[in-house]
Amino acid sequence: MKVNGERLMGMLDEVNCITSDGEGITRLAYTEQEKLALDWFIETCEKHSIRTYRDAIGNVFGTVGPESGKGILIGSHLDTVKNGGKYDGALGVVAGLEVLLTLAEKEAELAKPVTAVSFRGEEANLLGGTFGSRAICGSIQFDDDFIKRLESTPFTPQQVKETAGAEQFSSFLELHIEQGKKLEAGGTDIGIVHSIAGIKRLDVTVHGEAAHSGTMGMGERDDALISTAKILLEFDRIVKEYGEPNVGTVGELYVHPNLPNVVPGEVNFTLEVRGTDMEMMHRITERFSAYAHANHHVMIKPNIEKNPSELSKKLIDTVEQVCLETGVDYCMMMSGANHDANSLASVMDSGLIFIPCLNGVSHNPKEFAEATDIENGANVLLGSVLNLAR
Repeated sequence: MKVNGERLMGMLDEVNCITSDGEGITRLAYTEQEKLALDWFIETCEKHSIRTYRDAIGNVFGTVGPESGKGILIGSHLDTVKNGGKYDGALGVVAGLEVLLTLAEKEAELAKPVTAVSFRGEEANLLGGTFGSRAICGSIQFDDDFIKRLESTPFTPQQVKETAGAEQFSSFLELHIEQGKKLEAGGTDIGIVHSIAGIKRLDVTVHGEAAHSGTMGMGERDDALISTAKILLEFDRIVKEYGEPNVGTVGELYVHPNLPNVVPGEVNFTLEVRGTDMEMMHRITERFSAYAHANHHVMIKPNIEKNPSELSKKLIDTVEQVCLETGVDYCMMMSGANHDANSLASVMDSGLIFIPCLNGVSHNPKEFAEATDIENGANVLLGSVLNLAR
């Protein structure tokens, strides 16, 4: 049994017509564009007589097979970063839909329901990322900070609590572009992910004193941006000292007052560490914090913390067996990026399948995956679902 590659690529093109103006694809979480994409998912299912459901925060589901029993969940997300690409998230959702259509057309005998899903807010940092999948797992922490952030979204705390429902499913499998160069460099068709890196973020404020740029001498300044530069160089040194697979990033800076004729008085940034050992990640951030406090005027607050996840051996073995049976080249690998599969791993068997992407580029209009690789990945997903559902 194989997917319909032409239909798969057609659906990917359809959903990617839903975007804000500008370069690439922009379907930001909780916006009209994300809502229209989720509506497209429901309409596509209904057009093919697939049972549909929308939960309290708008995660959308389409199901084939038996109407009872713990099911198999496949899918990803349809929201994107600003000026993102066509494949991150959307590929997994559309491949999930294509698997459902193939199973229905071929009248596959299924002992379990098979459900495709599009989760909300995977890319949205406002609520910590992977929002929809964490909500279905009931793993949202309703602290004061989360409640305050939630006020900027369409959701109430009660809706988030009503979303929890992971007990309906026994396993989750997600197809995604790699967002790295390993598969492409090795000429490998499929990556079977064994673990997903954890994330630890800190919110950092560096204090200085704003002053006139023309009258304050270089030796008299308390320049928050110069202090920040020294802090970031030390952070880079610390992370490199701990080595792979640890990585550290500061991707955005807010400089105040951000004027060409004023010495910066304050800088805000979010610092991120990713790795597979949370204890080591803590040591990195503790060393960073100790240096920053000892040498600069800073305030450091914890942001999100997500533990690394070991993915399900059962699903790893299932995907590997499909690759072996079909002659598809594969390798075992970790994921440095977070995914909905990471959220689901806390409550059910969870797996993640990668396909190559050009030059490892993602979160970028240049994001690209070959149609043959997309069809390959969808067929491995289909074969894995059939093995799990029979």
